[in-house]
Amino acid sequence: MNLIQTIIRRIITLLTLIILPSTHTNTLKNISKISILFILTQTIYLHVKRIQINKLIIIILTNNTQTNNTLINIKGLCIDNTSTPLLILTTILILTCILMREKNIYHTHKTLLICLFRTILTLFLTFTTSNIIFFYIMFERSIIPLIIIIGLWGSRKEKIRATYYFLLYTITGSIPLFLRILTLYTHTGTFNNITLTNTHTPLHIQLQLFIGLFLAFAIKTPLIPWHRWLPLAHVEAPGIGSVLLAGILLKLGTYGFIRFTIPILPDTRKFISPLIITIRIIRMWLARINRLRQNDIKRIIAYSSIAHMGIITAACFSTNPIRTKGAIILMISHGLTRAALFALVSFLYERHKSRLIKNFQGRRFTHQFYQDYY
Repeated sequence: MNLIQTIIRRIITLLTLIILPSTHTNTLKNISKISILFILTQTIYLHVKRIQINKLIIIILTNNTQTNNTLINIKGLCIDNTSTPLLILTTILILTCILMREKNIYHTHKTLLICLFRTILTLFLTFTTSNIIFFYIMFERSIIPLIIIIGLWGSRKEKIRATYYFLLYTITGSIPLFLRILTLYTHTGTFNNITLTNTHTPLHIQLQLFIGLFLAFAIKTPLIPWHRWLPLAHVEAPGIGSVLLAGILLKLGTYGFIRFTIPILPDTRKFISPLIITIRIIRMWLARINRLRQNDIKRIIAYSSIAHMGIITAACFSTNPIRTKGAIILMISHGLTRAALFALVSFLYERHKSRLIKNFQGRRFTHQFYQDYY
């Protein structure tokens, strides 16, 4: 088993879904489930195998392909303790999305499955690349399936406005990120993350680069005050869209901090981390206070998610040597719990056509399963 097989499996499944007619709904779903289970098994195998050999596996291809017992080395791709848990999380949540049943998207299931497999292919390349410009391309491509999901199957009339907000905030962060990547290339002559990590950059250049990288990843996370798009996107998105957004896509921001911002700009982190941690803690409490004003269950979970992502960001910029492990654990737990909560809200909305808290008062005994699940 190796990375080539994993990539090829995703591409073949995606092409199969595109070729098959949309009338074969059960066939499309069965192919998707089987493929996802194979991918999940393969990803877990890679993780367990790396633990067994008790070393970090980082893969970089020179001019010749080299094979070992676990993987085939491919230029620009890497698997380590940061990326593997996120790959497993991505696969589990994509499988959850396939298994979810929502009436408003049942008759267009082929389009949804194509969006889901485009997402898993894009995120796999995002979490395994060690090339910062390729990461940027995949980072921006990851929003396309979600924009389609919100625009086509959003639950209310403001779904187009939510899509515009999502797109506008993303573009606001992507332009300075691209410019700073070019600036970084001008000073170092490479896009390779490992080479960039071992290259010293003057502090004043690091500060300039930090602004662009931090802004893009802060919007994607999102951090206050760049969070306005998230509650609106969650409210308008179908349940599957909310599971994808909260469970996986928000992790791209904190992954960017861990993989690129902090290793490439270490002096800046030491200089500015106390300020970032202080601001994150204060604004985490602001998000929690704002959550108390909401009456839509999705908005409540969205603001709770903003607060928790603030904690994860503070962990990323901590000076503690185990900061990365702590941030990864928080990212995985946040992805699983928030995805589960949004799936629960989707089930309740399908049954009652409402997400307002006041409409669920007194249902403790009639919804015992949902209460225990929550």
